[in-house]
Amino acid sequence: MKRITIVCCCLVALLMASCGPKDPITPDAVKIGKGVFVINEGNFTYANSSLTFYNPEMDTVANNLFYRINGAPIGDVGQSLALIDKHLYIVVNNSNYIYKVDASTLVCDTTKPYILTGFVQPRYMLPVAPNKAYVSDLASEGLWIINPDEMTILGTINMGKSTETMVKVGSELYVTNWSKSYLPGMDNNTVQVVDLNNDVKVADIAVGMEPNGMVVDKNGMVWVLCEGAIWTNDAEDPTLWRIDPMTKRAECMTSFSKEDGAMNLAIDPTGTYLYYFLGGDVHRKSIDNPEAEDQFVIASEGKMFYKIAVNPENGDIYVSDAKTYVQNGTVYRYSSDGVLLSSFDAGICPGFMLFN
Repeated sequence: MKRITIVCCCLVALLMASCGPKDPITPDAVKIGKGVFVINEGNFTYANSSLTFYNPEMDTVANNLFYRINGAPIGDVGQSLALIDKHLYIVVNNSNYIYKVDASTLVCDTTKPYILTGFVQPRYMLPVAPNKAYVSDLASEGLWIINPDEMTILGTINMGKSTETMVKVGSELYVTNWSKSYLPGMDNNTVQVVDLNNDVKVADIAVGMEPNGMVVDKNGMVWVLCEGAIWTNDAEDPTLWRIDPMTKRAECMTSFSKEDGAMNLAIDPTGTYLYYFLGGDVHRKSIDNPEAEDQFVIASEGKMFYKIAVNPENGDIYVSDAKTYVQNGTVYRYSSDGVLLSSFDAGICPGFMLFN
């Protein structure tokens, strides 16, 4: 892993200094306002991740922005994004680093540290203050603590497991233990809790196998969608769990069939409705009656739905279509009632979406 990191970082530095895109644009030409950033994952080991920005009010889209502005590729598998204090952070999983750019211009400030290395397989970044954030890692037993302002690693928290999605509830951080691909001996059926004041793990909460999607509802309850490891020999049905942060008690609210598969999880602005993929389509449940089947469905109709996100201001539902996973994808925008409002082209394998 260290060898890969060094090679990737040297490649980025070389590209920064010696070449640029065929269609460069200046930061002044970028109109980053209200809208959504999309990190297109690209193909594993091909370093063809890219960044898209879509403005729904003007119905305009700009693709491959990072490369066109900075003259360098993002790297190998753009995993997720975070916004902190007018800066956009790009977590690049297989290249093992995080980029920092101006959120308005997307420019790397080369007079300051703009790339943070030292991770193993970073996945998601959750800020809790301008000078403190956490980074999960697919292949490490430690949860990273970083200073995003200075782009330095402050330390790690020993979790004993790989870490994935995170949510903040009061003074605690909830972390899913999703994959054991790099740590085969671990149990991947828990959600761990970290005390943010002391940076120590304080609880392990048992849930279903492969907990991944996680959101917080209007009542402060934590909802966890467990995928069930449906591609493995020891697969179990996907399940939806609710955790009470006061008691740390987890309750299975419903299950889904292995044949349909359930994955991804998002919540509407009111904190009432949960959205997820089931059988390739978008489904919805109310937190007040999670066992009941909701009539709401956005049918994929042959599309390869990949990721889902909900605008926290107006409830619009964004769903990415990865198509063949090797060609440029599309993102569809639906109203909260499931009516198609617009769509826009993105890069290869459009993944994590972040609203600005």
